[in-house]
Amino acid sequence: MGNPDFPSDIIPEILSRLPVKSLCRFRCVSKSWLSLIADPDFVKRHLNKAIESEDIFNQRRRLIFTGELHRSLFSLDLDEFLNHNDAIDNYLHKDYDNLIINIDDNDDVAATELDYVFNELPNNWAFLVFHSNGLLLCQLYYWDLYLVNPATRKSKKLPQIPDVGEAYYFDLFGFGFDHSSGDYKVVMLSYLEGGIMFSVYTLKTGSWRMIQTRYPYKCDLMKHGILLNGGLHWLLDRVGVEHRSSVIISFDLADENVQEITLPLASIDAKDYIVGAYRDSLCITHYADGVTDNEFWIMKEYGVRESWTKVRISIPYSVLRHSGFWKKSLDLLVFRDRLVLCNSNGERFRNLSISGLPKLNEVGIYLESLVSPYN
Repeated sequence: MGNPDFPSDIIPEILSRLPVKSLCRFRCVSKSWLSLIADPDFVKRHLNKAIESEDIFNQRRRLIFTGELHRSLFSLDLDEFLNHNDAIDNYLHKDYDNLIINIDDNDDVAATELDYVFNELPNNWAFLVFHSNGLLLCQLYYWDLYLVNPATRKSKKLPQIPDVGEAYYFDLFGFGFDHSSGDYKVVMLSYLEGGIMFSVYTLKTGSWRMIQTRYPYKCDLMKHGILLNGGLHWLLDRVGVEHRSSVIISFDLADENVQEITLPLASIDAKDYIVGAYRDSLCITHYADGVTDNEFWIMKEYGVRESWTKVRISIPYSVLRHSGFWKKSLDLLVFRDRLVLCNSNGERFRNLSISGLPKLNEVGIYLESLVSPYN
């Protein structure tokens, strides 16, 4: 790399550990560095460093969310904030039986607005945001889809979604990385009369492909697909059965087939629950305006019905999701439209307020990476 004193593999190894912001600056050092940082093998190596190292993962991890009106996209280095606020960790992990839970205590933190995502379409809303392996999929108003890398400030508008050719109710989306093919896939679930169909967009081909099979399910809630264990998950109702029957389906990104995952109780109704991911496990939480609950279900062993476990938390909720952010025995939960830090036993909580944003909508995480949304 221009220095005979360094073995040829030393500089790539050092650079692969650095943050994206630094690497974007270092592209100006020399043509050889520019070529290295743009090389697909180096991009993959840089991403894998975060997957292999917890320290690097935490350095690159960002919380991402939309505001109450869906008109802005924000990011937050929550790891950095927590590292400089030991009082929060101490509060959440004290072990005094008589310590009163005080959820009214707030910790304000400033977030960064990712305004460049909306430069082309400033009047649109970001309804849904999905993350996978360093890229975001943003679904805007009127169904425009964009692949975005917030760290490199690169974005790509996807081709128009396929026309299913017949009357349908609505489309749902999911996004994930197919490790078997090394490709990113956007999956569209189309809810038709009498069932659902899938269409798949792959980054390598840059085009949509319809899967002609129609599956006997219907949707009550417009919820996006939950990425876990190589598949996208939805909680749906079966059609063509005598009694209402709900089930979780998994659309496998590798073989593009659908499998069913049995719910913990036959009485669970898809219109009253949502499926999510709690850390690395499937979960289902109650979802109903005006009704509160303080329990939810976690599937501790993927695909094994007997592993469904009921979890109780000390604060009732009407809408509860896991943000995707956790560390050690701390989790960031989303109680409807606010962020709450929680210790792992669900007994101690702390509000996390974002300055200037009293309410939030879509919340998730992404890893800063060099991955290109173009190919």
